[in-house]
Amino acid sequence: MHALSEINVTPLLDMCFCLLIIFMIATPVLEQTTLIDLPLASRAIATPQPQTPIKPLTITLDKRHQIIFEGRVMSEEALSVELRRLAALPAEQRPLIHLRGDGDLPYKHIMRIYSLAKKSGIEKMGLATEQND
Repeated sequence: MHALSEINVTPLLDMCFCLLIIFMIATPVLEQTTLIDLPLASRAIATPQPQTPIKPLTITLDKRHQIIFEGRVMSEEALSVELRRLAALPAEQRPLIHLRGDGDLPYKHIMRIYSLAKKSGIEKMGLATEQND
């Protein structure tokens, strides 16, 4: 008979993996069952929604780098003035601005108009795209 000089770690690893699985299952359950008391609020203090929906406005940048705002060709300076006028409206009256750029234009030209609108104070703005089927 000879003495074993190695330690068998298989049962230790089995126990560690078992504990890991238990904690992985138990942790999300514990986080979801945290009891809290939510504050009460009356419906009277909610912000009123506008009665009539505001029509979104469109800025188009065509292949020739022309800026078209709601059907009118204009310069960047004129567009900036128009956007500052819209940004000065009360928050509930400010329209959403759709920026449409030709797909062949370099991205930097579209972003130039986007950043011009942001500098003018426009907060609600989106980039228009076509759905790729």
